[in-house]
Order: sequence, then structure tokens, then C-alpha cells
Amino acid sequence: MTVLTSFISPVAARLSTRFGARMPVITGQLLMVAGLLAMVAVPAGAPVWRSVVLMMPVGAGGAMAVTALVALLLDSVPAERAGVAGGVLNAARQLDGALAVAAFGALVADRAGFVDGLHTSLLIAAATVGMTVLATLSLRPAPRT
Repeated sequence: MTVLTSFISPVAARLSTRFGARMPVITGQLLMVAGLLAMVAVPAGAPVWRSVVLMMPVGAGGAMAVTALVALLLDSVPAERAGVAGGVLNAARQLDGALAVAAFGALVADRAGFVDGLHTSLLIAAATVGMTVLATLSLRPAPRT
């Protein structure tokens, strides 16, 4: 997933320039939802490569969405506030990541319920990203002054 970021980020930047930032954000979010839901269907005894392949849309979608999201954020604030806006975005991302690790870790902590906990975690993640798609769709471009 991490390797995909180096390839997808420049593509997301070009798409943002050509179509506006909303398109790659929504596309990335939808890729993430598709990958997360596909992971739920992986049987417990499946080979590892299947999970690796199914996580690729999650990584690619995340790279596409985050790159364009940062551009969208920085375009919507005055230049003198870009540092604060970027800092708040990254702090929120770190906090959300820590909360997700704690919550999902609790769901998979019981060895006997690991698979059910993993499926629940993936469904929660897919639902959460799905809600961000709806939020992104409601965004309207900021008026240019």
C-alpha cells in the first residue's frame, strides 16, 4: 500500500489540476470502500497474496484521496493560514488513526473471534469512508475573490 503512494500521488495532483480536487478525492474514497468490502469476502484460509492484492485499492484510493484533500484544503484557506490548516488536518489524521488502531485492535484481540472482529473492523472502516464520500459530495467550491 505504501509503495502505491509514490505512484498515485502525482496522478492525483494531475487529476486535481484537470478536474478539480473533488473528483480524485471521491474516486479515492470509492476505491478504498471497494477494497475494504472486498477484504471482508476473503476466507480465513485464503493465501496471503489475495489479501495483498485486495489491499491495493485501499492504498491507491487513500493516496489519491489524501493528496487531493490536502490540495482542496489549502485552496480553501487564506495563504497565511495554510500552515495552521495543514497542521490541523494532519493532527486529525493522526488522532483518527490512533483511535482506529485502538478500536480495531480491541475487535481482533480475542483469538477465537479474530475473523469476526476483522470483518467488523473492515465494515466499520468501509462505512466510515462511505460517509466521507457523502460529505465530499456536499462540498461546494469556495468562491474565488
